[in-house]
Amino acid sequence: MTNASLAHRLPDTSQSLMDCSLGEALRLAAGHYPDRTALAWSEGDELATMTYSEMLGHAEALAFWLLERAEPGARIGIWSRNSVEWALLELGIALAGMVVASWNPGWTDFECQHAEALSGPALVFVGEDTRGVCLADRCRAIVGEARTIPLAGLRALAATAAPQDLPAVSPDDLFLIQFTSGTTGRAKGAALSHRNAVNGAMLRANALGADETDVWLNPSPLNHMGGAISMLPGAVLTGGCYVVMNRFDAGEYLRLMRLAGATRIGGVPTVLLGVLEHPDWQAGTFRLRSIGAGGAQVPQPLVERLMREFDCPVFVTYAQSECPMISSSVAGDPPQLLAETCGRVLPHVELKIIDPATGETVRCGETGEVCVRGPLVMMGYYAQEEATAATIDVQGFLHTGDLGTLDEAGYVRIQGRKRDVIIRGGENIYPAEVEDALLAHDAVEQAAVVGYPDERWGQQVAAAIRLRGSALADTSDLEKHAALRLAHFKVPRRWLFVDSFPLTPNGKIAKVEVEKLFVEN
Repeated sequence: MTNASLAHRLPDTSQSLMDCSLGEALRLAAGHYPDRTALAWSEGDELATMTYSEMLGHAEALAFWLLERAEPGARIGIWSRNSVEWALLELGIALAGMVVASWNPGWTDFECQHAEALSGPALVFVGEDTRGVCLADRCRAIVGEARTIPLAGLRALAATAAPQDLPAVSPDDLFLIQFTSGTTGRAKGAALSHRNAVNGAMLRANALGADETDVWLNPSPLNHMGGAISMLPGAVLTGGCYVVMNRFDAGEYLRLMRLAGATRIGGVPTVLLGVLEHPDWQAGTFRLRSIGAGGAQVPQPLVERLMREFDCPVFVTYAQSECPMISSSVAGDPPQLLAETCGRVLPHVELKIIDPATGETVRCGETGEVCVRGPLVMMGYYAQEEATAATIDVQGFLHTGDLGTLDEAGYVRIQGRKRDVIIRGGENIYPAEVEDALLAHDAVEQAAVVGYPDERWGQQVAAAIRLRGSALADTSDLEKHAALRLAHFKVPRRWLFVDSFPLTPNGKIAKVEVEKLFVEN
Protein backbone atom coordinates (compact mmCIF):
# COMPACT_ATOMS: atom_id res chain seq x y z
CA MET A 1 0.00 0.00 0.00
CA THR A 2 1.18 3.56 -0.66
CA ASN A 3 -0.01 4.59 2.79
CA ALA A 4 -1.15 2.25 5.53
CA SER A 5 -4.43 4.15 5.87
CA LEU A 6 -5.23 5.00 2.24
CA ALA A 7 -7.16 2.73 -0.14
CA HIS A 8 -4.50 2.87 -2.87
CA ARG A 9 -2.53 -0.18 -3.94
CA LEU A 10 0.49 0.23 -6.19
CA PRO A 11 1.06 -2.40 -8.88
CA ASP A 12 3.11 -5.51 -8.19
CA THR A 13 5.44 -5.71 -11.21
CA SER A 14 7.51 -8.69 -10.06
CA GLN A 15 5.72 -10.95 -12.58
CA SER A 16 6.75 -10.45 -16.21
CA LEU A 17 4.19 -9.47 -18.82
CA MET A 18 3.98 -10.95 -22.30
CA ASP A 19 5.06 -8.70 -25.16
CA CYS A 20 3.35 -10.32 -28.13
CA SER A 21 0.15 -10.43 -30.13
CA LEU A 22 -2.42 -13.20 -29.75
CA GLY A 23 -1.31 -14.60 -33.12
CA GLU A 24 2.28 -14.85 -31.87
CA ALA A 25 1.06 -16.55 -28.70
CA LEU A 26 -0.73 -19.14 -30.85
CA ARG A 27 2.45 -19.77 -32.87
CA LEU A 28 4.42 -20.25 -29.65
CA ALA A 29 1.87 -22.76 -28.32
CA ALA A 30 1.84 -24.66 -31.62
CA GLY A 31 5.64 -24.76 -31.56
CA HIS A 32 5.80 -26.11 -28.00
CA TYR A 33 2.78 -28.45 -28.14
CA PRO A 34 2.10 -29.29 -31.83
CA ASP A 35 0.35 -32.59 -31.13
CA ARG A 36 -1.45 -31.60 -27.94
CA THR A 37 -5.24 -31.18 -28.15
CA ALA A 38 -6.12 -27.50 -28.52
CA LEU A 39 -9.86 -27.62 -29.23
CA ALA A 40 -12.55 -30.15 -28.40
CA TRP A 41 -16.26 -30.18 -29.15
CA SER A 42 -19.24 -32.49 -29.27
CA GLU A 43 -20.18 -34.25 -32.51
CA GLY A 44 -23.15 -36.40 -31.69
CA ASP A 45 -22.13 -38.82 -28.96
CA GLU A 46 -18.42 -38.41 -29.70
CA LEU A 47 -15.81 -35.82 -28.79
CA ALA A 48 -14.09 -34.26 -31.79
CA THR A 49 -10.66 -32.71 -31.31
CA MET A 50 -8.06 -30.55 -33.04
CA THR A 51 -4.34 -30.29 -32.24
CA TYR A 52 -2.39 -27.08 -31.88
CA SER A 53 -0.66 -27.54 -35.22
CA GLU A 54 -4.05 -28.11 -36.87
CA MET A 55 -5.57 -25.09 -35.14
CA LEU A 56 -2.70 -22.86 -36.28
CA GLY A 57 -3.12 -24.17 -39.83
CA HIS A 58 -6.83 -23.37 -39.90
CA ALA A 59 -6.30 -19.95 -38.30
CA GLU A 60 -3.61 -19.06 -40.85
CA ALA A 61 -5.85 -20.17 -43.72
CA LEU A 62 -8.60 -17.92 -42.37
CA ALA A 63 -6.12 -15.05 -42.14
CA PHE A 64 -5.15 -15.58 -45.81
CA TRP A 65 -8.83 -15.59 -46.81
CA LEU A 66 -9.55 -12.43 -44.84
CA LEU A 67 -6.57 -10.59 -46.33
CA GLU A 68 -7.89 -11.30 -49.82
CA ARG A 69 -10.98 -9.27 -48.88
CA ALA A 70 -9.93 -6.62 -46.36
CA GLU A 71 -6.89 -4.72 -45.10
CA PRO A 72 -5.17 -5.10 -41.71
CA GLY A 73 -7.03 -2.99 -39.18
CA ALA A 74 -10.44 -3.79 -40.69
CA ARG A 75 -13.20 -4.64 -38.24
CA ILE A 76 -14.69 -8.11 -38.64
CA GLY A 77 -18.11 -8.74 -37.11
CA ILE A 78 -19.13 -12.10 -35.66
CA TRP A 79 -22.81 -12.62 -34.85
CA SER A 80 -23.38 -16.10 -33.48
CA ARG A 81 -23.47 -18.36 -30.48
CA ASN A 82 -20.25 -20.19 -29.64
CA SER A 83 -18.85 -22.60 -32.22
CA VAL A 84 -15.56 -24.10 -33.37
CA GLU A 85 -15.67 -21.72 -36.33
CA TRP A 86 -16.10 -18.75 -33.96
CA ALA A 87 -12.97 -19.77 -32.02
CA LEU A 88 -10.88 -20.32 -35.15
CA LEU A 89 -12.10 -17.05 -36.66
CA GLU A 90 -11.03 -15.07 -33.59
CA LEU A 91 -7.51 -16.46 -33.99
CA GLY A 92 -7.52 -15.94 -37.75
CA ILE A 93 -8.55 -12.31 -37.31
CA ALA A 94 -5.68 -11.86 -34.83
CA LEU A 95 -3.15 -13.29 -37.30
CA ALA A 96 -4.48 -11.05 -40.09
CA GLY A 97 -4.00 -7.94 -37.97
CA MET A 98 -7.73 -7.24 -38.10
CA VAL A 99 -10.17 -6.48 -35.29
CA VAL A 100 -12.87 -8.68 -33.73
CA ALA A 101 -16.15 -6.75 -33.38
CA SER A 102 -18.66 -9.34 -32.21
CA TRP A 103 -22.39 -8.87 -31.71
CA ASN A 104 -24.47 -10.46 -28.98
CA PRO A 105 -26.71 -13.16 -30.56
CA GLY A 106 -29.48 -11.99 -28.23
CA TRP A 107 -29.49 -8.47 -29.67
CA THR A 108 -32.39 -6.99 -31.59
CA ASP A 109 -31.92 -5.50 -35.07
CA PHE A 110 -32.02 -2.05 -33.45
CA GLU A 111 -29.02 -2.91 -31.25
CA CYS A 112 -27.11 -4.47 -34.15
CA GLN A 113 -27.68 -1.42 -36.36
CA HIS A 114 -26.08 0.78 -33.73
CA ALA A 115 -23.06 -1.55 -33.40
CA GLU A 116 -22.70 -1.69 -37.19
CA ALA A 117 -22.78 2.11 -37.48
CA LEU A 118 -20.24 2.50 -34.69
CA SER A 119 -17.66 -0.08 -35.81
CA GLY A 120 -18.19 -0.25 -39.59
CA PRO A 121 -17.33 -3.94 -40.09
CA ALA A 122 -15.87 -4.94 -43.45
CA LEU A 123 -17.54 -8.36 -43.09
CA VAL A 124 -19.97 -9.94 -40.65
CA PHE A 125 -19.76 -13.71 -40.10
CA VAL A 126 -23.12 -15.06 -39.05
CA GLY A 127 -24.32 -18.25 -37.40
CA GLU A 128 -27.14 -19.21 -35.05
CA ASP A 129 -28.47 -17.66 -31.86
CA THR A 130 -28.59 -19.63 -28.62
CA ARG A 131 -31.98 -21.12 -29.63
CA GLY A 132 -30.49 -22.52 -32.82
CA VAL A 133 -32.23 -19.97 -35.07
CA CYS A 134 -30.16 -18.86 -38.07
CA LEU A 135 -29.36 -15.14 -38.02
CA ALA A 136 -28.32 -14.88 -41.69
CA ASP A 137 -31.48 -13.25 -43.08
CA ARG A 138 -31.48 -10.62 -40.34
CA CYS A 139 -27.80 -9.95 -40.95
CA ARG A 140 -28.33 -9.47 -44.70
CA ALA A 141 -31.07 -6.95 -43.96
CA ILE A 142 -28.72 -4.99 -41.69
CA VAL A 143 -25.38 -5.05 -43.55
CA GLY A 144 -26.28 -6.34 -47.01
CA GLU A 145 -25.64 -9.56 -48.89
CA ALA A 146 -22.04 -8.78 -49.85
CA ARG A 147 -20.82 -8.34 -46.27
CA THR A 148 -22.72 -11.33 -44.79
CA ILE A 149 -20.64 -14.51 -44.60
CA PRO A 150 -22.01 -17.78 -43.12
CA LEU A 151 -19.88 -19.29 -40.35
CA ALA A 152 -20.93 -22.82 -41.33
CA GLY A 153 -18.37 -24.37 -43.66
CA LEU A 154 -15.84 -21.66 -42.88
CA ARG A 155 -12.88 -24.04 -42.70
CA ALA A 156 -13.61 -25.41 -46.15
CA LEU A 157 -14.03 -21.89 -47.51
CA ALA A 158 -10.72 -20.71 -46.01
CA ALA A 159 -8.91 -23.71 -47.50
CA THR A 160 -9.41 -22.14 -50.95
CA ALA A 161 -7.26 -19.10 -50.07
CA ALA A 162 -3.71 -18.84 -51.40
CA PRO A 163 -0.96 -18.57 -48.76
CA GLN A 164 0.67 -15.15 -48.41
CA ASP A 165 2.88 -13.25 -46.02
CA LEU A 166 0.94 -12.30 -42.90
CA PRO A 167 1.34 -8.77 -41.56
CA ALA A 168 3.48 -7.90 -38.55
CA VAL A 169 1.07 -7.31 -35.66
CA SER A 170 2.19 -5.18 -32.73
CA PRO A 171 1.07 -5.96 -29.17
CA ASP A 172 -0.29 -2.42 -29.10
CA ASP A 173 -2.50 -2.89 -32.17
CA LEU A 174 -6.27 -2.97 -31.69
CA PHE A 175 -7.55 -6.54 -31.37
CA LEU A 176 -11.10 -6.45 -29.97
CA ILE A 177 -14.03 -4.04 -29.82
CA GLN A 178 -15.96 -5.38 -26.84
CA PHE A 179 -19.45 -3.90 -26.83
CA THR A 180 -20.80 -2.92 -23.44
CA SER A 181 -24.04 -1.17 -22.56
CA GLY A 182 -23.74 2.56 -21.99
CA THR A 183 -25.27 4.63 -19.22
CA THR A 184 -26.77 6.87 -21.89
CA GLY A 185 -28.69 3.99 -23.41
CA ARG A 186 -26.36 3.34 -26.39
CA ALA A 187 -23.76 0.61 -26.59
CA LYS A 188 -20.09 1.56 -26.33
CA GLY A 189 -17.20 -0.44 -27.73
CA ALA A 190 -14.28 -0.98 -25.37
CA ALA A 191 -11.18 -1.01 -27.59
CA LEU A 192 -8.74 -3.66 -26.36
CA SER A 193 -5.25 -4.18 -27.75
CA HIS A 194 -3.44 -7.48 -28.16
CA ARG A 195 -1.41 -6.51 -25.09
CA ASN A 196 -4.61 -6.00 -23.06
CA ALA A 197 -6.04 -9.34 -24.18
CA VAL A 198 -2.93 -11.51 -23.94
CA ASN A 199 -1.91 -10.27 -20.51
CA GLY A 200 -5.45 -10.29 -19.16
CA ALA A 201 -5.70 -13.96 -20.13
CA MET A 202 -2.23 -14.74 -18.81
CA LEU A 203 -2.77 -13.14 -15.39
CA ARG A 204 -6.02 -15.04 -14.93
CA ALA A 205 -4.41 -18.34 -15.93
CA ASN A 206 -1.50 -17.66 -13.58
CA ALA A 207 -3.89 -16.89 -10.73
CA LEU A 208 -5.42 -20.34 -11.24
CA GLY A 209 -2.07 -22.10 -11.64
CA ALA A 210 -3.14 -23.42 -15.05
CA ASP A 211 -0.79 -25.36 -17.34
CA GLU A 212 -0.68 -27.39 -20.57
CA THR A 213 -2.41 -30.40 -19.00
CA ASP A 214 -5.61 -28.48 -18.31
CA VAL A 215 -8.94 -28.92 -20.08
CA TRP A 216 -11.03 -25.74 -19.92
CA LEU A 217 -14.83 -26.01 -20.03
CA ASN A 218 -16.90 -22.88 -19.57
CA PRO A 219 -20.03 -21.86 -21.51
CA SER A 220 -19.15 -18.15 -21.30
CA PRO A 221 -20.14 -16.62 -24.68
CA LEU A 222 -17.28 -15.77 -27.01
CA ASN A 223 -18.99 -12.44 -27.68
CA HIS A 224 -18.30 -11.59 -24.02
CA MET A 225 -14.92 -10.60 -22.63
CA GLY A 226 -14.92 -13.74 -20.44
CA GLY A 227 -15.07 -16.07 -23.43
CA ALA A 228 -13.11 -14.00 -25.97
CA ILE A 229 -10.21 -13.26 -23.60
CA SER A 230 -10.25 -15.31 -20.40
CA MET A 231 -11.30 -18.67 -21.87
CA LEU A 232 -9.99 -19.17 -25.41
CA PRO A 233 -6.72 -17.17 -25.16
CA GLY A 234 -6.28 -18.41 -21.59
CA ALA A 235 -6.14 -21.98 -22.86
CA VAL A 236 -3.88 -21.04 -25.79
CA LEU A 237 -1.37 -19.20 -23.61
CA THR A 238 -0.93 -22.22 -21.35
CA GLY A 239 -1.09 -24.86 -24.08
CA GLY A 240 -4.29 -26.31 -22.62
CA CYS A 241 -7.44 -27.56 -24.33
CA TYR A 242 -10.52 -25.33 -24.78
CA VAL A 243 -13.82 -27.22 -24.99
CA VAL A 244 -16.44 -25.42 -27.09
CA MET A 245 -20.03 -25.26 -25.82
CA ASN A 246 -22.44 -23.48 -28.15
CA ARG A 247 -24.82 -22.62 -25.33
CA PHE A 248 -25.37 -23.49 -21.69
CA ASP A 249 -27.30 -26.65 -20.97
CA ALA A 250 -26.71 -28.29 -17.60
CA GLY A 251 -27.03 -31.84 -18.91
CA GLU A 252 -24.66 -31.18 -21.80
CA TYR A 253 -22.25 -29.42 -19.45
CA LEU A 254 -22.07 -32.53 -17.24
CA ARG A 255 -21.72 -34.83 -20.25
CA LEU A 256 -18.82 -32.78 -21.66
CA MET A 257 -17.15 -32.62 -18.26
CA ARG A 258 -17.01 -36.42 -18.27
CA LEU A 259 -16.29 -36.86 -21.97
CA ALA A 260 -13.48 -34.28 -22.17
CA GLY A 261 -12.06 -34.85 -18.69
CA ALA A 262 -12.49 -31.20 -17.73
CA THR A 263 -10.09 -29.85 -15.11
CA ARG A 264 -11.15 -26.16 -15.10
CA ILE A 265 -14.82 -25.23 -15.20
CA GLY A 266 -16.70 -22.06 -14.44
CA GLY A 267 -19.62 -19.78 -15.05
CA VAL A 268 -21.89 -17.26 -13.43
CA PRO A 269 -23.74 -18.47 -10.29
CA THR A 270 -26.88 -19.42 -12.27
CA VAL A 271 -24.83 -21.75 -14.47
CA LEU A 272 -23.11 -23.45 -11.54
CA LEU A 273 -26.38 -23.79 -9.65
CA GLY A 274 -27.99 -25.32 -12.72
CA VAL A 275 -25.28 -27.99 -12.84
CA LEU A 276 -25.67 -28.87 -9.16
CA GLU A 277 -29.45 -29.14 -9.48
CA HIS A 278 -29.42 -31.34 -12.59
CA PRO A 279 -30.61 -34.96 -12.14
CA ASP A 280 -27.37 -36.27 -13.69
CA TRP A 281 -25.20 -34.54 -11.11
CA GLN A 282 -23.24 -36.86 -8.84
CA ALA A 283 -20.80 -35.58 -6.24
CA GLY A 284 -17.33 -37.11 -6.29
CA THR A 285 -17.35 -38.13 -9.95
CA PHE A 286 -15.02 -35.41 -11.27
CA ARG A 287 -11.36 -34.53 -10.80
CA LEU A 288 -11.40 -30.77 -11.11
CA ARG A 289 -8.56 -28.41 -10.23
CA SER A 290 -10.68 -25.27 -9.90
CA ILE A 291 -14.07 -23.68 -10.44
CA GLY A 292 -14.22 -20.09 -11.67
CA ALA A 293 -17.15 -17.94 -10.59
CA GLY A 294 -17.85 -14.33 -11.48
CA GLY A 295 -20.18 -11.93 -13.24
CA ALA A 296 -22.34 -11.61 -10.12
CA GLN A 297 -22.03 -12.00 -6.38
CA VAL A 298 -21.54 -15.65 -5.40
CA PRO A 299 -23.57 -16.56 -2.28
CA GLN A 300 -21.61 -18.25 0.50
CA PRO A 301 -23.88 -21.36 0.61
CA LEU A 302 -23.18 -21.91 -3.10
CA VAL A 303 -19.43 -21.49 -2.59
CA GLU A 304 -19.48 -24.00 0.26
CA ARG A 305 -21.50 -26.50 -1.74
CA LEU A 306 -19.22 -26.21 -4.78
CA MET A 307 -16.11 -26.71 -2.68
CA ARG A 308 -17.68 -29.65 -0.84
CA GLU A 309 -19.23 -31.52 -3.76
CA PHE A 310 -16.48 -30.88 -6.34
CA ASP A 311 -13.67 -31.11 -3.76
CA CYS A 312 -11.64 -28.31 -5.35
CA PRO A 313 -10.97 -24.59 -4.88
CA VAL A 314 -13.42 -21.93 -6.04
CA PHE A 315 -11.99 -18.75 -7.55
CA VAL A 316 -13.88 -15.47 -7.85
CA THR A 317 -12.67 -12.75 -10.18
CA TYR A 318 -13.48 -9.12 -10.90
CA ALA A 319 -13.13 -7.62 -14.37
CA GLN A 320 -14.87 -5.35 -16.84
CA SER A 321 -15.07 -5.10 -20.61
CA GLU A 322 -12.85 -2.04 -20.15
CA CYS A 323 -10.23 -3.99 -18.14
CA PRO A 324 -10.05 -7.79 -18.67
CA MET A 325 -8.77 -8.57 -15.16
CA ILE A 326 -8.68 -6.53 -11.96
CA SER A 327 -8.66 -8.93 -9.01
CA SER A 328 -8.87 -12.61 -8.19
CA SER A 329 -9.12 -14.79 -5.12
CA VAL A 330 -6.31 -17.20 -4.33
CA ALA A 331 -6.34 -20.89 -3.51
CA GLY A 332 -7.15 -21.39 0.15
CA ASP A 333 -9.44 -18.38 0.52
CA PRO A 334 -12.32 -19.41 2.84
CA PRO A 335 -15.94 -19.43 1.62
CA GLN A 336 -16.88 -16.29 3.53
CA LEU A 337 -14.07 -14.31 1.89
CA LEU A 338 -15.00 -15.71 -1.54
CA ALA A 339 -18.61 -14.63 -1.04
CA GLU A 340 -17.83 -11.17 0.34
CA THR A 341 -14.93 -10.09 -1.86
CA CYS A 342 -13.70 -10.16 -5.44
CA GLY A 343 -10.28 -11.37 -4.38
CA ARG A 344 -6.99 -9.51 -4.25
CA VAL A 345 -5.70 -6.94 -6.71
CA LEU A 346 -3.74 -8.71 -9.46
CA PRO A 347 -0.13 -8.00 -10.50
CA HIS A 348 0.38 -4.93 -12.72
CA VAL A 349 -2.96 -3.44 -11.62
CA GLU A 350 -2.87 -0.19 -9.68
CA LEU A 351 -6.12 0.28 -7.78
CA LYS A 352 -7.49 3.06 -5.62
CA ILE A 353 -10.86 3.90 -4.12
CA ILE A 354 -11.92 7.52 -4.49
CA ASP A 355 -14.68 9.74 -3.17
CA PRO A 356 -16.89 10.23 -6.28
CA ALA A 357 -17.70 13.80 -5.23
CA THR A 358 -14.16 15.04 -4.56
CA GLY A 359 -11.88 12.60 -6.38
CA GLU A 360 -9.81 12.18 -3.24
CA THR A 361 -8.55 8.75 -2.22
CA VAL A 362 -10.53 7.39 0.73
CA ARG A 363 -9.18 5.30 3.60
CA CYS A 364 -9.08 1.52 3.69
CA GLY A 365 -12.51 0.13 4.46
CA GLU A 366 -14.34 3.26 3.27
CA THR A 367 -16.66 3.02 0.26
CA GLY A 368 -15.91 4.91 -2.94
CA GLU A 369 -15.53 4.43 -6.67
CA VAL A 370 -13.07 1.75 -7.80
CA CYS A 371 -10.43 3.19 -10.17
CA VAL A 372 -7.70 1.17 -11.89
CA ARG A 373 -4.63 1.91 -13.98
CA GLY A 374 -2.14 -0.28 -15.82
CA PRO A 375 -1.42 -2.29 -18.99
CA LEU A 376 -4.76 -4.11 -18.89
CA VAL A 377 -6.89 -0.96 -19.15
CA MET A 378 -8.55 -0.51 -22.54
CA MET A 379 -7.22 1.89 -25.18
CA GLY A 380 -10.52 3.77 -24.95
CA TYR A 381 -14.02 3.52 -26.39
CA TYR A 382 -13.87 2.95 -30.14
CA ALA A 383 -14.74 6.14 -32.08
CA GLN A 384 -16.17 7.73 -28.91
CA GLU A 385 -13.65 10.27 -27.62
CA GLU A 386 -16.05 12.03 -25.27
CA ALA A 387 -17.08 8.76 -23.62
CA THR A 388 -13.40 7.82 -23.26
CA ALA A 389 -12.53 11.14 -21.64
CA ALA A 390 -15.42 10.72 -19.21
CA THR A 391 -14.18 7.27 -18.17
CA ILE A 392 -10.36 7.44 -18.24
CA ASP A 393 -8.97 10.49 -16.45
CA VAL A 394 -5.87 12.48 -17.36
CA GLN A 395 -3.76 10.32 -15.02
CA GLY A 396 -4.77 7.19 -16.91
CA PHE A 397 -7.11 5.80 -14.24
CA LEU A 398 -10.19 3.96 -15.47
CA HIS A 399 -13.21 4.97 -13.41
CA THR A 400 -15.10 1.69 -13.23
CA GLY A 401 -18.39 3.06 -11.95
CA ASP A 402 -18.39 0.38 -9.26
CA LEU A 403 -18.57 1.36 -5.62
CA GLY A 404 -16.39 -0.69 -3.32
CA THR A 405 -13.76 -0.88 -0.61
CA LEU A 406 -10.15 -2.00 -0.39
CA ASP A 407 -8.67 -3.54 2.74
CA GLU A 408 -5.08 -3.65 3.98
CA ALA A 409 -4.54 -7.13 2.48
CA GLY A 410 -5.53 -5.91 -0.99
CA TYR A 411 -8.97 -7.55 -1.11
CA VAL A 412 -11.66 -5.71 -3.05
CA ARG A 413 -15.30 -5.64 -1.94
CA ILE A 414 -17.97 -4.34 -4.30
CA GLN A 415 -20.72 -2.54 -2.38
CA GLY A 416 -22.87 -1.27 -5.19
CA ARG A 417 -22.73 0.33 -8.60
CA LYS A 418 -22.42 4.00 -9.27
CA ARG A 419 -23.99 3.49 -12.67
CA ASP A 420 -26.89 1.41 -11.33
CA VAL A 421 -26.03 -1.56 -13.50
CA ILE A 422 -28.31 -4.58 -13.11
CA ILE A 423 -26.53 -7.95 -13.36
CA ARG A 424 -28.87 -10.71 -14.49
CA GLY A 425 -27.20 -14.09 -14.89
CA GLY A 426 -23.85 -12.45 -15.68
CA GLU A 427 -25.32 -10.00 -18.22
CA ASN A 428 -24.79 -6.31 -17.46
CA ILE A 429 -27.98 -4.31 -18.03
CA TYR A 430 -28.01 -0.54 -17.68
CA PRO A 431 -31.34 1.01 -16.61
CA ALA A 432 -30.93 4.04 -18.89
CA GLU A 433 -31.03 1.82 -21.98
CA VAL A 434 -34.18 0.02 -20.82
CA GLU A 435 -35.81 3.31 -19.78
CA ASP A 436 -35.12 4.81 -23.22
CA ALA A 437 -36.87 1.86 -24.85
CA LEU A 438 -39.92 2.12 -22.56
CA LEU A 439 -40.21 5.89 -23.00
CA ALA A 440 -40.57 5.33 -26.74
CA HIS A 441 -44.01 3.82 -26.01
CA ASP A 442 -46.78 6.39 -26.61
CA ALA A 443 -48.50 5.60 -23.31
CA VAL A 444 -45.43 5.98 -21.07
CA GLU A 445 -44.80 9.34 -19.41
CA GLN A 446 -42.02 8.29 -17.01
CA ALA A 447 -40.10 5.09 -16.36
CA ALA A 448 -37.69 4.01 -13.64
CA VAL A 449 -35.82 0.73 -14.02
CA VAL A 450 -34.13 -1.00 -11.10
CA GLY A 451 -32.81 -4.43 -10.19
CA TYR A 452 -34.99 -6.79 -8.17
CA PRO A 453 -33.36 -9.64 -6.18
CA ASP A 454 -33.82 -13.07 -7.73
CA GLU A 455 -32.51 -16.33 -6.25
CA ARG A 456 -31.73 -17.90 -9.62
CA TRP A 457 -30.59 -14.98 -11.80
CA GLY A 458 -29.12 -12.76 -9.09
CA GLN A 459 -31.33 -9.89 -10.25
CA GLN A 460 -34.31 -9.39 -12.51
CA VAL A 461 -35.17 -6.20 -14.38
CA ALA A 462 -38.03 -4.30 -12.75
CA ALA A 463 -39.76 -1.24 -14.24
CA ALA A 464 -41.95 1.31 -12.50
CA ILE A 465 -44.18 3.16 -14.97
CA ARG A 466 -46.22 6.37 -14.86
CA LEU A 467 -48.63 6.43 -17.77
CA ARG A 468 -49.33 9.50 -19.85
CA GLY A 469 -52.61 11.23 -18.90
CA SER A 470 -55.52 8.90 -19.64
CA ALA A 471 -53.40 6.55 -21.78
CA LEU A 472 -53.82 2.85 -21.23
CA ALA A 473 -51.21 0.09 -21.38
CA ASP A 474 -50.69 -3.18 -19.57
CA THR A 475 -47.59 -5.23 -18.84
CA SER A 476 -48.12 -7.40 -21.90
CA ASP A 477 -48.15 -4.34 -24.17
CA LEU A 478 -45.00 -2.96 -22.59
CA GLU A 479 -43.13 -6.26 -22.69
CA LYS A 480 -43.91 -6.67 -26.39
CA HIS A 481 -42.79 -3.10 -27.06
CA ALA A 482 -39.54 -3.55 -25.11
CA ALA A 483 -38.79 -6.84 -26.84
CA LEU A 484 -38.67 -5.06 -30.21
CA ARG A 485 -35.80 -2.84 -29.05
CA LEU A 486 -34.01 -4.85 -26.37
CA ALA A 487 -32.36 -8.23 -26.01
CA HIS A 488 -34.62 -10.68 -24.16
CA PHE A 489 -32.56 -10.56 -20.96
CA LYS A 490 -33.04 -6.77 -20.74
CA VAL A 491 -36.85 -6.85 -20.95
CA PRO A 492 -38.43 -6.07 -17.55
CA ARG A 493 -40.17 -9.04 -15.90
CA ARG A 494 -41.52 -7.17 -12.87
CA TRP A 495 -43.78 -4.16 -13.27
CA LEU A 496 -45.31 -1.49 -11.08
CA PHE A 497 -47.65 1.30 -12.16
CA VAL A 498 -47.45 4.50 -10.11
CA ASP A 499 -49.27 7.84 -10.06
CA SER A 500 -46.06 9.68 -9.14
CA PHE A 501 -42.44 8.93 -8.37
CA PRO A 502 -40.48 9.61 -5.19
CA LEU A 503 -37.96 12.35 -5.97
CA THR A 504 -34.57 13.42 -4.66
CA PRO A 505 -34.06 17.03 -3.46
CA ASN A 506 -32.80 18.00 -6.92
CA GLY A 507 -35.91 16.60 -8.61
CA LYS A 508 -34.55 13.30 -9.92
CA ILE A 509 -36.36 10.00 -9.46
CA ALA A 510 -35.10 8.43 -6.23
CA LYS A 511 -34.11 4.95 -7.40
CA VAL A 512 -33.53 3.69 -3.85
CA GLU A 513 -37.13 4.57 -3.01
CA VAL A 514 -38.35 2.91 -6.20
CA GLU A 515 -36.59 -0.29 -5.13
CA LYS A 516 -38.45 -0.08 -1.81
CA LEU A 517 -41.76 0.25 -3.67
CA PHE A 518 -41.15 -3.08 -5.37
CA VAL A 519 -40.33 -4.75 -2.06
CA GLU A 520 -43.47 -3.31 -0.45
CA ASN A 521 -45.66 -4.40 -3.36
